[in-house]
Amino acid sequence: MKKVFLFATVLLFVNITLVNAQQQSRRFSIFADPQISWLTSDTKKFEPNGSVMGFNIGFSADKYFGDRYAITTGLSINNLGGNIKYKVDGTIETVDEKYSIDSGMTVKLKSQYLTVPLGLKFRTNEIGYFTFTAQVGLAGHIRLKGVVWEDTQNIDKETATKEFSIGFASYFIGAGAEYSLGGSSSIQVGIIYANGITQTFKTSFGKISYGSLSLRVGVVF
Repeated sequence: MKKVFLFATVLLFVNITLVNAQQQSRRFSIFADPQISWLTSDTKKFEPNGSVMGFNIGFSADKYFGDRYAITTGLSINNLGGNIKYKVDGTIETVDEKYSIDSGMTVKLKSQYLTVPLGLKFRTNEIGYFTFTAQVGLAGHIRLKGVVWEDTQNIDKETATKEFSIGFASYFIGAGAEYSLGGSSSIQVGIIYANGITQTFKTSFGKISYGSLSLRVGVVF
């Protein structure tokens, strides 16, 4: 199911890109978003135990089908992570070794993804130099790599890519503002909240996924 979703998302991105080549109103932006992310769990066997800092860096493309409404997509390198406390015994396998994780241990996870969002964007009329925006949609994330830490066993940033799902889906919602620099160029700032729908870390119990809160900082062309 996850692979189907990711494949469909990529196809939609390609289709929109092709259509954009013949379109009238479109805008592009680049961004470098500092963010905090954390792990979520739907079972008592794992307990989220802290967030980590990361960055989401890439570009977005908005195709407007009205003065204030657009389809938004893009591509970014997204770094997510968090800490999870085991309430049951388990194992983690890295490229170096297979470790036993005892109940009560906390493992730090970080992973990098190629992220493709697809959503709707809304904007107000310009008020002075400002335009206010909101967006909502879904995103597909394709795993690039994953690493883990655990203090008691001296696991220090060991590669454990196969312990992470090959991809996952999430939803996002955000709001922000653009400050006009003249013409079509502007500086954008905003807040984006995202939460995983499908599993990101492989376990035998329940579903572990990611949540994140990002500060959008970018330039619109």
